[in-house]
Amino acid sequence: MNIYYRKILDAQIKKALTDAKLASKMKHPYLTGRLREIVLHLLIEPLLNNNYAIGNGKIIDYKGNISGEIDLCIYSKNLHPPIFFSRNDKMGIFPIESVLNTIEVKSELNKRAMLESFAKFQQIDNELIFTAAMHDENQDVVATYFIKPHYSIFAFNTKTERYSADKVLKLYSTIDPSWDTTPLISSICIAGKGWLCNTDRGWLHISYDEINDINNEIIGFISTLVNDLPRIEGTRGAPHIGYYLTDPLNVDKLINKIFVNKPWEDGEFVFSNR
Repeated sequence: MNIYYRKILDAQIKKALTDAKLASKMKHPYLTGRLREIVLHLLIEPLLNNNYAIGNGKIIDYKGNISGEIDLCIYSKNLHPPIFFSRNDKMGIFPIESVLNTIEVKSELNKRAMLESFAKFQQIDNELIFTAAMHDENQDVVATYFIKPHYSIFAFNTKTERYSADKVLKLYSTIDPSWDTTPLISSICIAGKGWLCNTDRGWLHISYDEINDINNEIIGFISTLVNDLPRIEGTRGAPHIGYYLTDPLNVDKLINKIFVNKPWEDGEFVFSNR
């Protein structure tokens, strides 16, 4: 552990939390929410290398399915590019193949906030379809294993008088029936309280260091998120952008010196994610 590097990050975290506290005093709900997203955005982006970037908006797939608005999307710049409606605001639409992590930002963590986040993430997980990650030398689809986006919640506060990781996990268990084995939301961070993360070793927890006033919970949340990006990206292969832009079956084939449209009969190119 590098103490100097850690102290610099912790100082940035404290400035961001102060800015968020000031933002919470504003009375315009949209502006307050956006400022909170920007604060978290400024915490994560400095730790991303040139392979990754962050924005907010909606996630799409090749069939035209679209998610609800996601506060923060971390995506790979090596895969399908997003389309931005505002470069300054980094608001856009993100092809699912490129999205590695999604974060919902909440002013306060409670059951309603969890339910809202869970519903958004569940819709992405159930409805949006990935195209093939790999193709063979004949450009035929090769079945591959891939990792879906990781889903996270970052909250600036909680009304619980006496915070405990057990209470947070108990609350989440009432929402996600698979909370103990394959939880949909695998990372929950509450600033100044603690961070819960589901790993191969099960659920782990890191508390805010009240004695030394160090935000271990946010440091753990950010560093684990960033560390995991290459592993997720590595399973995405080399998807073809053409599935978004063209119908691969709607082409003419030369047969007996005459071009025939779709000689293989009508059909649809369908991918299945299991």
